[in-house]
Amino acid sequence: MKRFTLMTLVSLMLVAFAVTATAAQPICQSAKIKSFDFLVDDSGSMMMPHKRAGQIKMIMARTALLAVNERIPELGYTGSVRTFAPNRQLVAQQTYNRGAFAAGFNRLRDTGEVFGRLTPMGDGIAAWTKSVYASLPAPAAVILVSDGENNRGSDPLAAARAAIAANPDLTFHVISVADTKEGQATLDSIAKLKNGTTMLAENLVPRSAHVDEFVRAVFCGARIVLRSVQFAFDSAVINRESAAVLDELANILRKEGNPAIMISGHTCNIGSAAYNQGLSERRSAAVKAYLVKQGLPANNINTRGFGLTQPKFDNSTEEGRRLNRRAEIDFR
Repeated sequence: MKRFTLMTLVSLMLVAFAVTATAAQPICQSAKIKSFDFLVDDSGSMMMPHKRAGQIKMIMARTALLAVNERIPELGYTGSVRTFAPNRQLVAQQTYNRGAFAAGFNRLRDTGEVFGRLTPMGDGIAAWTKSVYASLPAPAAVILVSDGENNRGSDPLAAARAAIAANPDLTFHVISVADTKEGQATLDSIAKLKNGTTMLAENLVPRSAHVDEFVRAVFCGARIVLRSVQFAFDSAVINRESAAVLDELANILRKEGNPAIMISGHTCNIGSAAYNQGLSERRSAAVKAYLVKQGLPANNINTRGFGLTQPKFDNSTEEGRRLNRRAEIDFR
């Protein structure tokens, strides 16, 4: 299971989206992807009991999918639900709607032929790549739900590689109902092609913290607001307190493989709009310069300034103006 060391920033920074366990609260406000497809294994082996859990694999898969569906934020993604072995479309590509996807998942069958129904996973991926995945709006995700069995047709790992070659901003994530080492190894190999996430279906049950972890990894762009990185009036100088936060941020970004980030500078409302626009740009540039000095690649850091146009605090108070002299970082 992929570990997300960026979450350790919570102790230093306030995260702009709230992590909650209730479906009433959105899990995030920023979308990581534009489109996705749930690709569900509908082969005979999915109608068999899971060797460890004892449940029918497809029932485990459906429970996991419904739990995930309850936490996907409605942020304008387009999505769909499809199967392989046989290839079927349960939900056509459309703007994500929780109810429509729940209905699609509930159409997954959990009884049927077991013997004689082989599993052409590679052929299924290849077929949907040709008709759908090659042209999915990027960045895109395929959430593969399977036990990893493949006993007919083309190599699934090669088919996944071809899908990514056809759509370079496509990532495979996995919900696994594998009950063999070989099946799990196949699924892990597909997810690892492009830093995808693998989660066991048995861990994806309603109100589980694993559900939120999986949804964030697949669907959520993380916005971390550097409330500790603030600036004195009419200044773009990084002070000692902000430097300490940025040092820790640089360490975490290095561990994460130096992901691309966007730094946004902001100001309070004292002064003209034109002057504050320039000041906000100098503030974002100062944060970038500091991070580059810590060894982060400049090409992965973009900057922009919003001047006084996006206050988050009350500019009629001294404290509000102080808090508005800030920098924010988006991880995309």
